[in-house]
Amino acid sequence: MSKQYPGGLITKSPVVPSGPYEDSSASGIWTLDQQAYWRKLNQWPIAGSVQPDPQFNYVTMLLHGDGTNGAQNNTFLDSSTNNYTITRYGNTTQGSFSPYGSNWSNYFDGSSYLSSTVTSLSGQFTIEFMYYSTTSGTNYGMTFGDSNTSTGLEIYQSGGVIKVYSNNAFQITGTSGSSNSWIHVALTRDGSNNIKLYVNGAQQGSTWVSSATFSSTLQIGVEYYSAAITGYLSGYISNFRILNVTSTPTVPTAPLTAISGTTFLTCQSNRFIDNSANNYTITKTGTPSVQRFNPFGTSTAYSTSVIGGSAYYDSSGDSLSTPASSANNPQSGDDYTVEAWIYITVVGGVTTIYSGNSVGYFAYRSAGRFEFVSSSLELRLTFPVPLNQWCHAAVTRQSGTVRMFINGALTSPTVASGSATGNTDTLVGASTVYYFGSYTDSTSGPFGGYISNFRIVKGTAVYTAAFTPPTAPLTAVTNTAILLNNINGAIFDNAMINNLETAGNAQISTSVVKYGTGSMYFNGTNNCCLTTQSAMSSSGPFTFECWAYWNDTGLSTDMGMLCSQYASSQSGRMLFGSQSGALVLRVDGGTVYLTTSVSTGTWYFVAWTFDGTTHRLFLNGTLASSSTSVPALYTGVNTSIGGQPDSLLADYCLDGYMDEVRITKGVARYTATFTPPTSAFPNIGPN
Repeated sequence: MSKQYPGGLITKSPVVPSGPYEDSSASGIWTLDQQAYWRKLNQWPIAGSVQPDPQFNYVTMLLHGDGTNGAQNNTFLDSSTNNYTITRYGNTTQGSFSPYGSNWSNYFDGSSYLSSTVTSLSGQFTIEFMYYSTTSGTNYGMTFGDSNTSTGLEIYQSGGVIKVYSNNAFQITGTSGSSNSWIHVALTRDGSNNIKLYVNGAQQGSTWVSSATFSSTLQIGVEYYSAAITGYLSGYISNFRILNVTSTPTVPTAPLTAISGTTFLTCQSNRFIDNSANNYTITKTGTPSVQRFNPFGTSTAYSTSVIGGSAYYDSSGDSLSTPASSANNPQSGDDYTVEAWIYITVVGGVTTIYSGNSVGYFAYRSAGRFEFVSSSLELRLTFPVPLNQWCHAAVTRQSGTVRMFINGALTSPTVASGSATGNTDTLVGASTVYYFGSYTDSTSGPFGGYISNFRIVKGTAVYTAAFTPPTAPLTAVTNTAILLNNINGAIFDNAMINNLETAGNAQISTSVVKYGTGSMYFNGTNNCCLTTQSAMSSSGPFTFECWAYWNDTGLSTDMGMLCSQYASSQSGRMLFGSQSGALVLRVDGGTVYLTTSVSTGTWYFVAWTFDGTTHRLFLNGTLASSSTSVPALYTGVNTSIGGQPDSLLADYCLDGYMDEVRITKGVARYTATFTPPTSAFPNIGPN
């Protein structure tokens, strides 16, 4: 008689279920008891449990195209009970980049760095950080003091390896540290003064014995040698931590915390901040930026209730406004709260967060100060907010006392006019048009960057003392005058990195769909989805992939583009799409590097990969073409999906549909024939 085994009813060799995900398998015939056995081990397939993407921490764009037919990113909603109709000016857009969530990094552009005065390194210590360089040359992780001296200490990358430098000499030379990849770097010193270097948990090179006390002057993303800056980092650093104890280096799978012995912890928040108990001041030089691209990906799929969204203003004619109304506008004597998260990328003379018919406004000036103005009060706060980070700003009035808070800290602004105590003036006019991203009209005092969770509340001072800035999207409390959460974007990035502008008639379609409830439709006439930052590598590996459906595969004089990267001139632009019945990769000017035939009226799975040497084009999983002569992509330019937003190439727009668009930076996902995906791409990973 056959015996039952966990995994198969009458099979001698048990069949182990392949995992807890809905696309996993559990072949055979199973009893409930057998199922229970594997459920306890978290191996039984569960409906709704999606398998993580093991390379999601390299995904820089993920568009599913699901949603309501005809929806774009151009319709903005007021989530207060007033439900104002919002008018859009210019190209203001919205998307999933927001101040919420826990996984972050800092980007260094090759001419920027962070600095702080921290506890000097004496006795035991552990320095660790996650590191991603975008070039194969020399990149500098960090320097304590002057590396030309005995009290200086430097960690940097050169020739594909990590090295330690001090006292004008190489002290440790590693054997690994590749570019365009997240790596974990750790340097430790034990009680016997043994200093060891680890990369991804493995010791590198020889042990260096030194009892030196290293300088307390820390600089991240730069080399300081012989009393001068001699080099920078092009790339990312995440979760930089210093401990005053020796720790066994392990590659983290989640953000580091301020465990016992932590003296410094940064490059892990939505702003430049030391998360250790010391709360050391961090100074930025140049334009380092806070980014969502990080080594851990995410274990929680994007949702508007958890992450929310933001509006992006390009500092050139972008703004939003409401109709004139008096509903819930704070008036004379009313308590109130005005607050928003802001991420400034460009500072002009006046960078307006909001204004109300010129009676009141909140703005940031190039002089390095916030200004808050109501009918008779003007507060000025000298607070030079670094560009390219999230900052929570709030002003409240409680029983006549007006307070200003920055990142939850109560500040002491200068009163330029009026009085901040016994104050009873009007916040805005009785019947007010609110402007966001501009001052009194759609063009003056433009804002450059992102604004998230703008809220005005009448009758309540939400904050009266120092507080922790909000960690979840704001809601409409009683008497909320206006609330802009900017979560109505239809084509949004599930990697939470980009806010995409839907240009022309780019929109969601529910009529031609590969997976999910919709796809992205482009009508072939000057329409596209435009990102606000480069989503692809400039020289390192990457993967662009999507499902594509052409209504028209193009003539010799036009292209139905899937994606492009563009600079200020037509020559040298990277274009990828259909032309004369073929799928082509070309640099505008005529040179075609990859090609294969495509037809109208059918879904194709298209993948374009680069492994650092060879570009490859796959159609439905089959290698169609390859080339080693494609020029490098541009650095620091935008990526466009479905077209080219430029009058030079207005006819180079896709006539058709795209579904499941994914861009992965640092990884060539495919180098040989593969099976195309049979479901929508995962929204989580790698763990």
